[in-house]
Amino acid sequence: MLAFGLLAVALGIFNLFHELHAKQVDALYTAVAVGIGVIWLACIIVGFRGNLIGVFGAGLIAFVELGAISQNHFSSSAGAIGSFVRIEGLPVATALIGLVLACVLTIMASIVAWSHGTGFSRGRETLPLLIVAVIGAGLAILEATDNVHLAGNAFPGFGKSSAEDGAFVAALTASLWLIGALWIASMRRTGAVLTALATFGVCYSFISLHLVKGGTSLSLIATNSGLIWAIIAVAVAILAAASLLAALVLLGLAVAPRRGPKSAPAATGSQGVSR
Repeated sequence: MLAFGLLAVALGIFNLFHELHAKQVDALYTAVAVGIGVIWLACIIVGFRGNLIGVFGAGLIAFVELGAISQNHFSSSAGAIGSFVRIEGLPVATALIGLVLACVLTIMASIVAWSHGTGFSRGRETLPLLIVAVIGAGLAILEATDNVHLAGNAFPGFGKSSAEDGAFVAALTASLWLIGALWIASMRRTGAVLTALATFGVCYSFISLHLVKGGTSLSLIATNSGLIWAIIAVAVAILAAASLLAALVLLGLAVAPRRGPKSAPAATGSQGVSR
C-alpha cells in the first residue's frame, strides 16, 4: 500500500499541475486537491504502520481519485486523454495510465491491509513472477502510451476502441497482472487465475492489434514512433506469454489431486497365540 499509494500521490500531483496549466481546473480546485493530497499522504503513512483509519482513508481517497480521473480523462469529455495529450504532451498519457494502475493497487492493498495491516508473505519461490509482472506492467503502460500517440495520428492504436477506452482497459489489465503476481505467493489458485486472465488479455491484444491484417503492424510502429516502441510491444507480449505459461502450470499443480503417503503393508504370517 505504501509503494503504490506514494506513486498515486506523485502522479496525481503531476496530473493536477498539467490540468491547471491546460486551464481544465481553477486555482480553488487546485488548492482543495492539494489539501486532499496531503491528507491522502498522511493516511498512507499511518495506514502502513497498521492504523485502520489510515488504511480506510488511503483506500477511500484512491477510490475517489480513480472515479475523478476516469470521468475527466477516460471518457468523451473536454479533458479526454486524446485531446489532453495534444495540449500537454505525451508524458501526461503515461502519468494518467499509471495513475489508474496506482489507484487500483492502492485500493486492493487497503482492502487486504484492513484484515492484517502489517502482515507479509515470507514465500520467495514466486518472486520471479512478481518481478516479471512489475516489468511487464511498466512496459504495458508505455505501450498504451504509444497507442494513444498513434490514435492521435489517425492510426488504429487500440483497434476499433477509442484512445480513452483502450488506455483505461490497458491500465486495468496491467493492474490485474500485478494483483495476481502479488497474491500468488499466499493465494496460489487466485493469484494464478488473475495472472492468467491478465496475461491472456495482453497476448490476445498484441495479436489482434499488431499481427492481424488491419491493425497497427510492428513495422508501422517502428516507422511512426520509433524502433524502441516496437521492441517494447514485443517485449510486453513475450513477458505476458511467459507469465501465462507459468500461471497455468502453477494453477495445474494447485488443482491436481495430491497422492497421500502410501500406507505400510499389513503384516503377514501367523503369529503365535499365547496360552
